[in-house]
Amino acid sequence: MNTAIITTTGERVEIVAVNGGWTTVQTMDAATREFKVRNGALSGHATLSGQTAELVMQKAETVRTYNADGTGPVAKIRAAKVAKEPKAPRAKMDPSERKNGAVDPLYLPQYTTYSAVRKDGTKIRSIDKGDAIAKALRGQELSDVYKTASGMVHLSVSDLKNRFEHLNPGMQRMALGNMIRRVQKEAKA
Repeated sequence: MNTAIITTTGERVEIVAVNGGWTTVQTMDAATREFKVRNGALSGHATLSGQTAELVMQKAETVRTYNADGTGPVAKIRAAKVAKEPKAPRAKMDPSERKNGAVDPLYLPQYTTYSAVRKDGTKIRSIDKGDAIAKALRGQELSDVYKTASGMVHLSVSDLKNRFEHLNPGMQRMALGNMIRRVQKEAKA
């Protein structure tokens, strides 16, 4: 049983649980009641969630230093933060080997990796099906892809945008390309 004293009331309580900066306690008298208090409002306990009470208090408290004449505070001193272990550097990859996103390895043979430069000069690296439609849409701005799809599926650009505006740009391009493929497949049948 882990007990503590509430510093404001002097009441002895039993610690039930600790969650972040709050501790759930219950009274030790006949009328047992459970309530929450801040970790800093407790004293006289050995541990809080595996840490010593002094360490929890040191992290939570700001120590103020005052001038000799009582004016101040001069400075705030906080407990030092524990440094995290540095991460290992990322391995350099050949740009032609990199893939955007996470594609299941089972489906990777169906896709082609490519690099392109758009009209505005931005370089892109992506993957697509590698068919004639994908090659025609490569490097086009999203607005141009909408115009192309609009002409082929006989829907207005605004209708298509309303349908796909909740998707990110890559998913919009994919959905528009799939619509074009469906129309071409139906035209051949």
